[in-house]
Amino acid sequence: MALNVGPDFKQRWLNVPEAVRQTFIDDLGRVCDVLNPSTDIQQWLADDQKQQQVSLEKVETAYADLKAQLIEDARIRKQLALEKALEEKRAAEQAYADQLKRDEEMRFAAQTQALAMMQHNLDRDVQNYAARYHKNPETGLVGWSAHSSVNEGQMLSELESVRVRLELEAETQIESAVADFREKLKIAAKEEIDYILANSSFSAHVPEHNEL
Repeated sequence: MALNVGPDFKQRWLNVPEAVRQTFIDDLGRVCDVLNPSTDIQQWLADDQKQQQVSLEKVETAYADLKAQLIEDARIRKQLALEKALEEKRAAEQAYADQLKRDEEMRFAAQTQALAMMQHNLDRDVQNYAARYHKNPETGLVGWSAHSSVNEGQMLSELESVRVRLELEAETQIESAVADFREKLKIAAKEEIDYILANSSFSAHVPEHNEL
């Protein structure tokens, strides 16, 4: 006579905790004892009642331990996934910050070069202007030297004002870019904190064990 253990017995047998399998084996051994002609049936029945209670407690404890282990494993997996996500997020933010810094450095270098070129052009124009209208004693232009000196002084003053204004505008743009960069970093840090808080709570549902 074949023992009907139901479908997928092997898989179900392998999926149960070791303590449960051992308990079932012990129960089967106890059942086999009743087939022994020398077994005292009354004593066996009395012992069987006690052993059934012990077996039940062992099975419940084994499944409780299994459930706790599954919950802990799920918690660890979620924690590792969260840490990986945060690491990737930080790496992306760092890459963005580095790129933004490089962009600001390039823009600052371009502005500095433009200002230097403008200063060079202004100095060249001043020199050309001064050389063009420099006093020539043979021309007989009386009083032109003083007039030219005044005009040159005014022009230099105006050019210096333009240079200062351009430098101030460049400095303002740089300060604005730095402030914008800091604000973006602040927003990124807040987003990371919100992400951690949103993913810090843990709830796991482990289905009840299936009877073997």
